[in-house]
Amino acid sequence: MSKFKFLPLGLLALFITMTSCTTESIEQEDAIYAQVDTSSELEKEVIELVNEYRSSQGLNTLEYGKVAYGYAAQHNDYMIEAGKISHDNFDLRASNLAVEAKADFVSENLAKDFKTANGVVKAWINSPTHKKVMEGDFTYTAINIKADENGKLYFTQLYYK
Repeated sequence: MSKFKFLPLGLLALFITMTSCTTESIEQEDAIYAQVDTSSELEKEVIELVNEYRSSQGLNTLEYGKVAYGYAAQHNDYMIEAGKISHDNFDLRASNLAVEAKADFVSENLAKDFKTANGVVKAWINSPTHKKVMEGDFTYTAINIKADENGKLYFTQLYYK
């Protein structure tokens, strides 16, 4: 678990917590997911599975955070270009999201090489660090899933409150 404190414009205190990575109403929801880009069905399924898990633990379900989707997509582009999974530039990504979405807490889970939503979510549940992020005190989430030129999938899921 990593903690950072950041004061954008000297006004907003930001605590960035728990970053992790892994390899290996219905009408409203439909309207929200219609805005999701490339891997929309797989992305929707990951969010649904994360919310099912959170609900089973007595936690609130997360709303889709459109602002975070762009940051998740940019980070996937970065990881694909680098050819590896990493939390590089998380501080900048989190502070930008904090300013734009007025978020107090930001975290992320990453993964690579999974082919199904169920596979990646199960892996996160079985990892204490990822599980802690999934169970965190958050209100919003967005995930971007993008394939590299060889078809390997990269996952960036941002959580925030």
